Amino acid sequence: MATNDLYQSTFLPIFQKAETQIKSLIATAIYNGWPLYDLRLRILAIIKLVNTKVPLGLRDRNAYLNGLVKKSDAYIGRYYLPMVSKFAQAQKVVINATQYAPQPIRPTIPKELLGISKDKAETRDLWAYQKGSPNVEWYDRELRKTMTKLAEDPITTYEPGKKPISLWQKAELDTRYEHQIKMLDDLREQGVEYAWTSSHPNCSKRCAPWQGKLMALNQGAKDPTTFRVGTLDGKAVYSLPDIMAQVDKYGYNNNIICGFNCRHRLIPYKPGSVAPEKYTREEVAKERKIEAQMREMERNIRNLKTKEILCLKIGNMKGAKDYRAQWKDLFAHYKAFCEHNGYAWYYYRVNVL
Repeated sequence: MATNDLYQSTFLPIFQKAETQIKSLIATAIYNGWPLYDLRLRILAIIKLVNTKVPLGLRDRNAYLNGLVKKSDAYIGRYYLPMVSKFAQAQKVVINATQYAPQPIRPTIPKELLGISKDKAETRDLWAYQKGSPNVEWYDRELRKTMTKLAEDPITTYEPGKKPISLWQKAELDTRYEHQIKMLDDLREQGVEYAWTSSHPNCSKRCAPWQGKLMALNQGAKDPTTFRVGTLDGKAVYSLPDIMAQVDKYGYNNNIICGFNCRHRLIPYKPGSVAPEKYTREEVAKERKIEAQMREMERNIRNLKTKEILCLKIGNMKGAKDYRAQWKDLFAHYKAFCEHNGYAWYYYRVNVL
């Protein structure tokens, strides 16, 4: 596997459980008519508990925690509030929409997690008093559609200046990044000053200009437009620190060695050496395809399990039974696929609680 599953298993299940609990709370709030104030406090209590469980040394720890806060608030605006309005229509109840306007939650962790005063609850309690179960077909249909969308809407990270990505994407990006940085640090500790970047077919466009190049591991570029440091034995030398420091349009250091899913490595330079090709085109294509299929099946299994849980929360027993049968079938296929291709599979990657 390209990612460190032992490391990821120490914190990703904590976030996955919190995501499922938050979605379950929203489903229950919609179905049972909880007031917005109560829903918010329950969600924030979950996030506060997560903050005590997640390892303190986790890279970009607050990006995950702040993502829980921001996305939870988005869930309320995207799913809870519209269903409040639809419930009111079904019951022919006139509700002032401003009473349910989402209140911003500041993402500071954990000091202001519960920064909502009780007096703000007074204008939000009307929904709590409308507890009749609406026997309206279109409302039930809308409720089930909402639960499906909620189940498939992942919690994402929150980092100012960066595009949000799922917590799973963030974990795998950071794990791979830390592996690559350790490789670089180990070479520096060994006194290596220059190294080749490996070359392989089908590499990403961002890495293509830099694969097979001779890099200085500790020097800055003399020419910032070309990243050139100079020459060594007649070969052009580029500044690896400067190249890795470049930020893409989404705010990430996404380049060779440090980039998303980068599989390049560094080979210490020896006089007369050239950058070797580590992988064949077929090997790279096969590995990427297998990993992509595994990740897709894992996402689908988690989504199906979440849909089962949300169906149970709104009393849709038939839907829950159908989703359970689907994820069990897909889980069996996933295990067989991994084993057939010689890859280990991990239960934490498909679990939601």
